Amino acid sequence: MNNLLDHWLGRLRDPQVAGLVLALVLGTLILSFFGYALAPYFTALVIAYLLEGIIRALQRIRCPRLLAVALVFGLFLLVLNLFLFVLLPNLAVELARLSDEIPRITTTLKQLSRQLTESAAGFMNPEQVENMLLYLVDNSQEWLARSVTFVLRGVPGLISVVLYLLLVPFLVFFFMKDKDQLLAAFARYLPGDRGLLDRVLHEVNAGVGGYIHGKFWEMFLLGVSSYIAFAVIDFRYAFIMGLLTGLSVLIPFLGLAVVTVPVVVLGVFQWGITWEAANPFIVYGVLQLIDGNMVAPLILGETVQVHPTTIMLAVLLFGSLWGVVGVFFAVPLVVLVKSVLEALMPPRISTGLGLDL
Repeated sequence: MNNLLDHWLGRLRDPQVAGLVLALVLGTLILSFFGYALAPYFTALVIAYLLEGIIRALQRIRCPRLLAVALVFGLFLLVLNLFLFVLLPNLAVELARLSDEIPRITTTLKQLSRQLTESAAGFMNPEQVENMLLYLVDNSQEWLARSVTFVLRGVPGLISVVLYLLLVPFLVFFFMKDKDQLLAAFARYLPGDRGLLDRVLHEVNAGVGGYIHGKFWEMFLLGVSSYIAFAVIDFRYAFIMGLLTGLSVLIPFLGLAVVTVPVVVLGVFQWGITWEAANPFIVYGVLQLIDGNMVAPLILGETVQVHPTTIMLAVLLFGSLWGVVGVFFAVPLVVLVKSVLEALMPPRISTGLGLDL
């Protein structure tokens, strides 16, 4: 223990290490106390970071940067307007319809619970089975009603904050246009000898940058393919389930399980206790298998070399600290922490902890 403490104290005497640790502490405090107020700024940074890849691709074909920025920013505004005036209203309509159908969904689930109770009569106490199923149905109804009501209340709020929506595109444009000037201005406040910082930033850019770009395209491809597949089987809630399926990739492991519940429930509600009711679940399962075994490894590659148990720990930890935002950014944050720790710790060969498990 004394050797480990001496090592860390010795490392902290290095100005680069001390500066890196101080930057992490300040960054954590800023996010904790001012994260909500700075949300437009961070949102614009992430969007500009995603669009930078397209700008570089245009520059490689000898397109001037200013023209590339104008073209990419125009594409961004087109997508933003498509979301605000086409996708968002359709989502509000489907959510309103789903909210009206909640009582009928509950009735269908209760009928299913009675059938399951009768089927289990020879194996379990029918009264206990019925009570358990009715408890699950009632709680599912309450959860679904609260979720739909929350989203429906949030949609008018999203549309009304026009100033907020104007601020983010404004920041995105100048982050892309004046990228070199902003980076040069920021570099003036850094120490001249910053080899350690450059190494950490390079590793973070390779890991976090690859993860963010990969997850964006994975989410887009899975969401669009899910909507098309659900629409082909005439699933009434294809748009909502396609959107949720795409967003599920942002929450590692847990997202897949959470979205399974509405897929199954809404399938049973639409087709009843029939074989057709299993079609949405089968489609969802096949798409998740393809995504997990083909699409995600192809897009993400080796950008995130973190064990799944560490990712789950990060989801639980950052989710408890910052809620849904912490869950979404758990993997980039754990990659950042991993890169910093590897930079601070000297490389050495580990032979394990001596545990025979």
